[in-house]
Amino acid sequence: SRVFNFAIQLRHRYRDRGLLGENVDADLHDMIFQAQTLGAKLAGALNRLAYDPQPDAGLIVASLKRALQYVNDGVSAAERVAEKNLLDDAEVDEYKRELLAVREEMLSLMQRFRQQT
Repeated sequence: SRVFNFAIQLRHRYRDRGLLGENVDADLHDMIFQAQTLGAKLAGALNRLAYDPQPDAGLIVASLKRALQYVNDGVSAAERVAEKNLLDDAEVDEYKRELLAVREEMLSLMQRFRQQT
């Protein structure tokens, strides 16, 4: 839910500033899209923890590993947005910090579930 809420916050923030819509910059759109998709992928990877007392640890690790690509793609999109000066440096840094913090949590979960296999 952390990533989902962050992505929604970004969408509202940039929509309210008129940066989204028909003429949205492709890299800014990609940046937001990667965060939204990451949230969906994490939900898919982790939702079984809510209802399965013994989830398949290997499947969770594999799903989290695949989701890492959305972190990488999001950071790359943020760097392209920064090069175009579409957002303040602080906003781009906030985005990258958030995705990289989530990445660290993902890696920690992967390690935890690897120990269960």
